[in-house]
Amino acid sequence: YTLCLSVSLLLSAHRNTTFRCAHCQNFDMLLTRSFHTSCAKAAAAEGQRPDQVLGLHGTCCRQLLQHRRARGLGPGYHSRSSSSGSGSSLVVSAAAVPDIYKEGVDPEIAVFQNHQKTAARPTPAEDARTLMALAQYGVLSTVSSQAGSAGYPFGSVVEFAVDPEGRPLLATSTLSPHSADMEADGRCSITVTAPGFKGLADRRFTLVGTAQLLPASARAGARETFLAKYPNAFYVDFGDFRWFRIDNLQGGRWVGGFGGGTNVTAEAYLLAKPDPVASFAPHVAGHMNGEDSHIQDMKDMVKHYVGLTVSDVKMLEMDRLGVNMQCTKDKQGFKLRLPFIRPAEDRKSVKEVLVEMTKTARAAVRDDGSL
Repeated sequence: YTLCLSVSLLLSAHRNTTFRCAHCQNFDMLLTRSFHTSCAKAAAAEGQRPDQVLGLHGTCCRQLLQHRRARGLGPGYHSRSSSSGSGSSLVVSAAAVPDIYKEGVDPEIAVFQNHQKTAARPTPAEDARTLMALAQYGVLSTVSSQAGSAGYPFGSVVEFAVDPEGRPLLATSTLSPHSADMEADGRCSITVTAPGFKGLADRRFTLVGTAQLLPASARAGARETFLAKYPNAFYVDFGDFRWFRIDNLQGGRWVGGFGGGTNVTAEAYLLAKPDPVASFAPHVAGHMNGEDSHIQDMKDMVKHYVGLTVSDVKMLEMDRLGVNMQCTKDKQGFKLRLPFIRPAEDRKSVKEVLVEMTKTARAAVRDDGSL
């Protein structure tokens, strides 16, 4: 197990992983162990193992390596016989781990690593609410009531909307097996993924609760909410459709990438609000990524605010606290968090913040001669 860290780092370099410190709960794509160095002493005092390697051991590592092979990336390691016991150890060449993930490589990378540890981000509960609001589809898992699979989990891809409290609303046909499942046993979960989800390095959230048929008094409101999201869903008025809402929430599981998962309580989920700018973020990203001058502006902002010189940059996502970017340095790709200088709650404030940050960074970088 001793070199699972190297394997996880190698995978994260290719899959743009973000990890979470098990002590302070801050995210850090450069985290090499379960805890930041600054958190290790406090973690040890609480009886935690500061040298624990991100919980990736044994079977998990083998599964990650299989995941890597399936994408044509090669194993990136070789096996050797263990000196003790009949097992084997995984050995990864230090040269295989990109410099951006190493400590003490050069001062610029050290500044970048420290910046990312405290970069402002939405909480997992806030991001969970945002994912639920933005998702066009989800995987509904019910307790099967069907012959041959009764009692087993049964997954169905469904459309859904959420009410102001974040509770999922579903319109399902009696012809669908999951409709009968929910009427027989309402216990269920619904899993959603971030827009543009491509794999396990991307964000997702699973919410657990109990599906219940809506009373007649609540159906009109549910219909209005659902049609606001799916204006062409005329079928919800068919006679065989039923309205359900997932209530009695038990909380859920938010995952930000490999090793970046945490539980979200029902209380935290219900109190959180969807991000106010995430819905129009793709339009902003398309604009910023579509012009060479804006790409240079983003490079300047990364240099000025994060302290890192990059050869290429792409805006991936945006929220009221900042943007997530895909960057390239020395032919190595990785994700980067660029916080806003102040929260931006609407289109106008987003534009103002980006313009101000662009002008400040452009002037600073050019004065410094770092073109």
